[in-house]
Amino acid sequence: MAIVSYGGDPTIVATRAEIERIQNGLATVANLLGDQVEPHDFLNNPLKRIGLAMELPAVQERIRFLMQALDAAANEYFDGEGLLARELTDLGLISAPIIAGGLIGLANEVGMFREHKVTATPVDKFWRSAPLGLEGLGKRLEQISGQGNIVVERYGTRFVAYLPGTQTWSPIGLGNPIDFTSNLQAMKGPGLAASERGVQLALAAAGATAGSRILLVGHSQGGLIGANIALNDKRVKGLVTFGAPISQLAEKLPVPTVAIQHKNDIVPKLGLKANPLALNLVTVERVLPISTPLAAVLEAHEIENYTKTAELADKSQDFGLSRVRDQLLGDFWPNGSIGVETAETMVFELKRVD
Repeated sequence: MAIVSYGGDPTIVATRAEIERIQNGLATVANLLGDQVEPHDFLNNPLKRIGLAMELPAVQERIRFLMQALDAAANEYFDGEGLLARELTDLGLISAPIIAGGLIGLANEVGMFREHKVTATPVDKFWRSAPLGLEGLGKRLEQISGQGNIVVERYGTRFVAYLPGTQTWSPIGLGNPIDFTSNLQAMKGPGLAASERGVQLALAAAGATAGSRILLVGHSQGGLIGANIALNDKRVKGLVTFGAPISQLAEKLPVPTVAIQHKNDIVPKLGLKANPLALNLVTVERVLPISTPLAAVLEAHEIENYTKTAELADKSQDFGLSRVRDQLLGDFWPNGSIGVETAETMVFELKRVD
Protein backbone atom coordinates (compact mmCIF):
# COMPACT_ATOMS: atom_id res chain seq x y z
CA MET A 1 0.00 0.00 0.00
CA ALA A 2 1.29 3.48 -0.88
CA ILE A 3 2.62 5.92 1.68
CA VAL A 4 1.28 9.36 2.54
CA SER A 5 3.54 12.06 3.90
CA TYR A 6 3.05 15.54 5.30
CA GLY A 7 5.33 18.27 6.62
CA GLY A 8 8.72 19.49 5.47
CA ASP A 9 7.30 21.70 2.71
CA PRO A 10 8.07 25.43 3.23
CA THR A 11 5.12 26.37 0.99
CA ILE A 12 2.69 24.59 3.36
CA VAL A 13 3.15 25.85 6.88
CA ALA A 14 -0.39 26.35 8.23
CA THR A 15 -1.54 24.31 11.19
CA ARG A 16 -5.06 22.93 11.41
CA ALA A 17 -5.90 25.63 13.96
CA GLU A 18 -4.76 28.36 11.57
CA ILE A 19 -6.81 26.88 8.74
CA GLU A 20 -9.88 26.79 10.98
CA ARG A 21 -9.24 30.42 11.98
CA ILE A 22 -9.27 31.47 8.32
CA GLN A 23 -12.44 29.46 7.71
CA ASN A 24 -14.12 31.21 10.63
CA GLY A 25 -13.02 34.56 9.26
CA LEU A 26 -14.49 33.79 5.86
CA ALA A 27 -17.76 32.68 7.45
CA THR A 28 -17.92 35.94 9.42
CA VAL A 29 -17.42 37.98 6.23
CA ALA A 30 -20.18 36.04 4.48
CA ASN A 31 -22.56 36.67 7.37
CA LEU A 32 -21.71 40.39 7.50
CA LEU A 33 -22.34 40.77 3.77
CA GLY A 34 -25.65 38.95 4.09
CA ASP A 35 -26.70 41.28 6.89
CA GLN A 36 -26.25 44.28 4.58
CA VAL A 37 -29.09 43.28 2.25
CA GLU A 38 -31.92 42.77 4.69
CA PRO A 39 -35.15 44.48 3.47
CA HIS A 40 -34.94 47.36 5.96
CA ASP A 41 -31.34 48.10 4.88
CA PHE A 42 -32.52 49.36 1.47
CA LEU A 43 -33.89 52.52 3.10
CA ASN A 44 -30.28 53.67 3.51
CA ASN A 45 -28.24 54.12 0.27
CA PRO A 46 -30.68 52.02 -1.81
CA LEU A 47 -28.61 52.15 -5.00
CA LYS A 48 -25.52 50.74 -3.26
CA ARG A 49 -27.63 48.09 -1.56
CA ILE A 50 -29.10 47.01 -4.88
CA GLY A 51 -25.63 46.76 -6.40
CA LEU A 52 -24.41 44.68 -3.43
CA ALA A 53 -27.47 42.42 -3.65
CA MET A 54 -26.71 41.73 -7.33
CA GLU A 55 -23.06 40.86 -6.64
CA LEU A 56 -23.61 39.03 -3.37
CA PRO A 57 -24.55 35.53 -4.66
CA ALA A 58 -21.32 35.27 -6.69
CA VAL A 59 -19.22 36.50 -3.74
CA GLN A 60 -20.88 34.07 -1.33
CA GLU A 61 -20.29 31.21 -3.77
CA ARG A 62 -16.58 32.08 -3.92
CA ILE A 63 -16.39 32.17 -0.13
CA ARG A 64 -18.05 28.73 0.08
CA PHE A 65 -15.55 27.39 -2.47
CA LEU A 66 -12.61 28.74 -0.46
CA MET A 67 -13.95 27.21 2.76
CA GLN A 68 -14.38 23.82 1.10
CA ALA A 69 -10.89 24.00 -0.40
CA LEU A 70 -9.39 24.81 3.01
CA ASP A 71 -11.27 21.90 4.57
CA ALA A 72 -10.05 19.50 1.87
CA ALA A 73 -6.46 20.70 2.29
CA ALA A 74 -6.59 20.26 6.07
CA ASN A 75 -8.10 16.79 5.86
CA GLU A 76 -5.35 15.73 3.45
CA TYR A 77 -2.77 16.33 6.19
CA PHE A 78 -4.67 15.36 9.35
CA ASP A 79 -6.77 12.20 9.45
CA GLY A 80 -9.70 11.73 11.81
CA GLU A 81 -7.72 9.93 14.52
CA GLY A 82 -5.05 12.59 14.53
CA LEU A 83 -7.61 15.42 14.65
CA LEU A 84 -9.44 13.85 17.58
CA ALA A 85 -6.25 13.35 19.55
CA ARG A 86 -5.08 16.86 18.70
CA GLU A 87 -8.36 18.43 19.81
CA LEU A 88 -8.35 16.52 23.10
CA THR A 89 -4.76 17.50 23.80
CA ASP A 90 -5.27 21.14 22.89
CA LEU A 91 -8.19 21.25 25.33
CA GLY A 92 -5.86 20.04 28.05
CA LEU A 93 -7.83 16.83 28.62
CA ILE A 94 -4.95 14.49 27.79
CA SER A 95 -1.20 14.78 28.30
CA ALA A 96 1.01 11.77 27.72
CA PRO A 97 3.84 13.04 30.00
CA ILE A 98 1.35 13.76 32.81
CA ILE A 99 -0.21 10.30 32.49
CA ALA A 100 3.24 8.67 32.54
CA GLY A 101 4.29 10.74 35.54
CA GLY A 102 1.15 9.76 37.42
CA LEU A 103 1.70 6.07 36.75
CA ILE A 104 5.31 6.28 37.86
CA GLY A 105 4.34 8.08 41.06
CA LEU A 106 1.76 5.45 41.98
CA ALA A 107 3.93 2.49 41.02
CA ASN A 108 6.98 3.76 42.91
CA GLU A 109 5.05 3.25 46.13
CA VAL A 110 5.17 -0.50 45.52
CA GLY A 111 8.67 -0.64 44.05
CA MET A 112 7.82 -0.57 40.33
CA PHE A 113 9.20 1.65 37.50
CA ARG A 114 12.06 2.95 39.64
CA GLU A 115 15.20 3.99 37.82
CA HIS A 116 18.83 3.24 38.70
CA LYS A 117 22.30 4.11 37.51
CA VAL A 118 23.28 2.69 34.13
CA THR A 119 26.49 1.61 32.39
CA ALA A 120 27.45 1.33 28.72
CA THR A 121 30.04 -1.39 28.09
CA PRO A 122 31.66 -1.95 24.66
CA VAL A 123 31.16 -5.58 23.61
CA ASP A 124 32.12 -5.59 19.91
CA LYS A 125 33.82 -3.48 17.24
CA PHE A 126 34.00 -3.83 13.44
CA TRP A 127 33.97 -1.81 10.21
CA ARG A 128 31.18 -1.49 7.66
CA SER A 129 29.98 0.76 4.84
CA ALA A 130 27.48 3.56 5.38
CA PRO A 131 23.80 2.59 5.07
CA LEU A 132 21.80 3.29 1.93
CA GLY A 133 18.91 5.65 2.59
CA LEU A 134 16.12 5.36 5.12
CA GLU A 135 15.72 1.69 4.26
CA GLY A 136 19.37 1.14 5.15
CA LEU A 137 18.86 2.80 8.53
CA GLY A 138 15.93 0.46 9.22
CA LYS A 139 18.01 -2.57 8.26
CA ARG A 140 20.71 -1.51 10.72
CA LEU A 141 18.09 -1.55 13.47
CA GLU A 142 16.97 -5.02 12.34
CA GLN A 143 20.53 -6.30 12.71
CA ILE A 144 20.87 -5.37 16.39
CA SER A 145 20.95 -8.49 18.55
CA GLY A 146 21.57 -9.11 22.22
CA GLN A 147 19.68 -7.81 25.25
CA GLY A 148 20.44 -4.20 26.11
CA ASN A 149 22.58 -3.61 23.03
CA ILE A 150 22.78 -0.44 20.94
CA VAL A 151 25.11 0.34 18.03
CA VAL A 152 27.15 3.47 17.30
CA GLU A 153 28.88 4.16 13.98
CA ARG A 154 31.72 6.66 13.79
CA TYR A 155 32.61 8.57 10.61
CA GLY A 156 35.38 10.86 11.85
CA THR A 157 33.55 13.54 13.85
CA ARG A 158 30.11 12.26 12.75
CA PHE A 159 28.25 9.61 14.75
CA VAL A 160 25.12 7.57 14.04
CA ALA A 161 23.44 5.82 16.99
CA TYR A 162 20.96 2.98 16.38
CA LEU A 163 18.49 2.53 19.23
CA PRO A 164 16.17 -0.52 19.29
CA GLY A 165 12.67 -0.81 20.68
CA THR A 166 11.50 -2.23 24.00
CA GLN A 167 13.04 -5.62 24.77
CA THR A 168 11.46 -6.56 28.11
CA TRP A 169 8.12 -5.69 29.69
CA SER A 170 8.76 -6.33 33.38
CA PRO A 171 7.35 -3.55 35.63
CA ILE A 172 10.47 -3.86 37.79
CA GLY A 173 13.54 -2.08 36.45
CA LEU A 174 16.04 -4.94 36.10
CA GLY A 175 19.41 -5.17 34.32
CA ASN A 176 18.31 -4.42 30.75
CA PRO A 177 17.21 -0.76 30.63
CA ILE A 178 15.52 -1.06 27.23
CA ASP A 179 12.34 -2.00 29.07
CA PHE A 180 8.88 -0.89 30.19
CA THR A 181 10.29 1.24 33.00
CA SER A 182 12.33 3.27 30.52
CA ASN A 183 9.22 3.56 28.32
CA LEU A 184 7.33 5.35 31.07
CA GLN A 185 10.31 7.41 32.25
CA ALA A 186 11.04 8.54 28.68
CA MET A 187 7.39 9.46 28.15
CA LYS A 188 7.46 11.53 31.35
CA GLY A 189 10.35 13.65 30.08
CA PRO A 190 13.96 13.90 28.85
CA GLY A 191 16.90 12.69 30.92
CA LEU A 192 14.95 10.28 33.12
CA ALA A 193 15.06 6.89 31.38
CA ALA A 194 18.06 4.66 32.06
CA SER A 195 18.18 3.72 28.38
CA GLU A 196 18.48 7.38 27.41
CA ARG A 197 21.29 8.03 29.87
CA GLY A 198 22.99 4.86 28.62
CA VAL A 199 22.94 6.14 25.03
CA GLN A 200 24.74 9.31 26.12
CA LEU A 201 27.38 7.22 27.91
CA ALA A 202 27.85 5.05 24.81
CA LEU A 203 28.29 8.10 22.56
CA ALA A 204 30.93 9.48 24.90
CA ALA A 205 32.73 6.14 24.99
CA ALA A 206 32.63 6.01 21.18
CA GLY A 207 34.49 9.32 21.06
CA ALA A 208 31.73 11.91 20.59
CA THR A 209 32.78 15.32 21.88
CA ALA A 210 31.30 18.80 22.05
CA GLY A 211 32.15 19.40 18.38
CA SER A 212 30.67 16.14 17.06
CA ARG A 213 27.60 15.80 14.84
CA ILE A 214 25.12 13.07 15.78
CA LEU A 215 22.30 11.33 13.92
CA LEU A 216 19.88 9.32 16.09
CA VAL A 217 17.92 6.42 14.56
CA GLY A 218 15.38 4.64 16.72
CA HIS A 219 12.52 2.15 16.66
CA SER A 220 9.69 2.47 19.20
CA GLN A 221 11.30 3.33 22.56
CA GLY A 222 14.54 4.02 20.69
CA GLY A 223 12.83 6.74 18.67
CA LEU A 224 11.33 8.27 21.81
CA ILE A 225 14.61 8.48 23.68
CA GLY A 226 16.25 9.78 20.50
CA ALA A 227 13.68 12.60 20.42
CA ASN A 228 14.31 13.32 24.11
CA ILE A 229 18.04 13.60 23.48
CA ALA A 230 17.52 15.79 20.39
CA LEU A 231 15.60 18.33 22.47
CA ASN A 232 18.59 19.31 24.58
CA ASP A 233 21.78 17.99 22.96
CA LYS A 234 22.96 20.55 20.41
CA ARG A 235 25.29 17.98 18.85
CA VAL A 236 22.28 16.12 17.45
CA LYS A 237 21.71 17.21 13.85
CA GLY A 238 19.12 14.69 12.70
CA LEU A 239 16.52 12.17 13.88
CA VAL A 240 14.83 9.21 12.17
CA THR A 241 12.11 7.31 14.04
CA PHE A 242 10.20 4.12 13.20
CA GLY A 243 6.92 3.49 15.05
CA ALA A 244 7.84 5.84 17.90
CA PRO A 245 5.52 7.95 20.11
CA ILE A 246 7.10 11.37 19.58
CA SER A 247 4.08 13.57 18.82
CA GLN A 248 4.10 15.09 22.34
CA LEU A 249 7.64 16.37 21.59
CA ALA A 250 7.45 16.98 17.86
CA GLU A 251 6.65 20.70 17.97
CA LYS A 252 9.84 21.30 19.99
CA LEU A 253 12.25 19.22 17.90
CA PRO A 254 14.95 21.54 16.51
CA VAL A 255 16.51 19.14 13.97
CA PRO A 256 15.51 17.60 10.61
CA THR A 257 13.28 14.67 11.52
CA VAL A 258 11.70 11.83 9.54
CA ALA A 259 8.97 10.03 11.51
CA ILE A 260 7.79 6.80 9.85
CA GLN A 261 4.51 5.47 11.23
CA HIS A 262 1.93 2.80 10.40
CA LYS A 263 -1.65 3.92 10.82
CA ASN A 264 -2.57 0.51 12.24
CA ASP A 265 0.29 0.60 14.78
CA ILE A 266 -0.94 1.75 18.19
CA VAL A 267 2.50 2.74 19.53
CA PRO A 268 2.98 6.03 17.60
CA LYS A 269 -0.47 7.09 18.86
CA LEU A 270 0.66 6.91 22.50
CA GLY A 271 1.83 10.51 22.26
CA LEU A 272 -1.90 11.33 22.19
CA LYS A 273 -1.70 14.03 19.54
CA ALA A 274 -0.98 14.37 15.84
CA ASN A 275 2.49 15.23 14.56
CA PRO A 276 2.54 18.93 13.62
CA LEU A 277 2.93 20.39 10.15
CA ALA A 278 6.50 21.72 10.43
CA LEU A 279 9.36 22.67 8.12
CA ASN A 280 11.91 20.38 9.80
CA LEU A 281 9.59 17.39 10.40
CA VAL A 282 8.08 15.05 7.82
CA THR A 283 5.67 12.30 8.85
CA VAL A 284 5.46 9.23 6.60
CA GLU A 285 2.39 7.03 7.02
CA ARG A 286 0.78 3.98 5.48
CA VAL A 287 -1.63 1.25 6.49
CA LEU A 288 0.46 -1.90 6.74
CA PRO A 289 -1.16 -4.94 5.05
CA ILE A 290 -1.70 -7.54 7.79
CA SER A 291 -1.64 -11.31 7.29
CA THR A 292 -4.26 -12.11 9.96
CA PRO A 293 -6.31 -9.94 12.38
CA LEU A 294 -4.67 -11.68 15.34
CA ALA A 295 -1.24 -10.58 14.13
CA ALA A 296 -2.24 -6.97 13.53
CA VAL A 297 -0.73 -5.43 16.67
CA LEU A 298 2.63 -7.20 16.32
CA GLU A 299 3.09 -6.99 12.55
CA ALA A 300 2.25 -3.30 12.33
CA HIS A 301 4.97 -2.50 14.86
CA GLU A 302 7.78 -4.82 13.71
CA ILE A 303 10.95 -3.08 12.57
CA GLU A 304 11.18 -5.43 9.57
CA ASN A 305 7.87 -4.06 8.27
CA TYR A 306 8.91 -0.49 9.02
CA THR A 307 12.00 -1.08 6.91
CA LYS A 308 9.70 -1.94 3.97
CA THR A 309 7.86 1.35 4.49
CA ALA A 310 11.21 3.16 4.60
CA GLU A 311 12.00 1.69 1.19
CA LEU A 312 8.85 3.36 -0.17
CA ALA A 313 9.86 6.60 1.53
CA ASP A 314 13.25 6.49 -0.21
CA LYS A 315 11.50 6.28 -3.58
CA SER A 316 8.96 9.02 -2.88
CA GLN A 317 9.23 12.31 -4.72
CA ASP A 318 6.80 14.16 -2.44
CA PHE A 319 8.40 17.55 -2.05
CA GLY A 320 8.37 17.84 1.75
CA LEU A 321 9.58 14.27 2.25
CA SER A 322 12.37 14.44 -0.33
CA ARG A 323 13.47 17.82 1.02
CA VAL A 324 13.86 16.72 4.66
CA ARG A 325 15.13 13.24 3.73
CA ASP A 326 17.84 14.57 1.42
CA GLN A 327 18.81 17.32 3.86
CA LEU A 328 19.17 14.83 6.72
CA LEU A 329 21.03 12.10 4.83
CA GLY A 330 23.12 14.54 2.80
CA ASP A 331 24.32 16.25 5.96
CA PHE A 332 25.80 13.01 7.33
CA TRP A 333 27.00 11.43 4.09
CA PRO A 334 27.90 14.35 1.77
CA ASN A 335 29.23 14.22 -1.77
CA GLY A 336 27.91 10.77 -2.62
CA SER A 337 29.52 8.99 0.34
CA ILE A 338 26.25 7.36 1.47
CA GLY A 339 26.59 3.60 1.13
CA VAL A 340 30.33 4.04 0.38
CA GLU A 341 32.06 5.65 3.36
CA THR A 342 33.33 3.17 5.96
CA ALA A 343 32.46 3.50 9.64
CA GLU A 344 34.07 2.22 12.80
CA THR A 345 31.11 0.41 14.35
CA MET A 346 30.83 -0.19 18.08
CA VAL A 347 28.28 -2.31 19.96
CA PHE A 348 27.51 -1.30 23.55
CA GLU A 349 25.60 -3.21 26.18
CA LEU A 350 23.50 -0.97 28.42
CA LYS A 351 22.88 -2.28 31.94
CA ARG A 352 21.30 -0.95 35.11
CA VAL A 353 23.42 -1.15 38.23
CA ASP A 354 22.58 -0.51 41.91
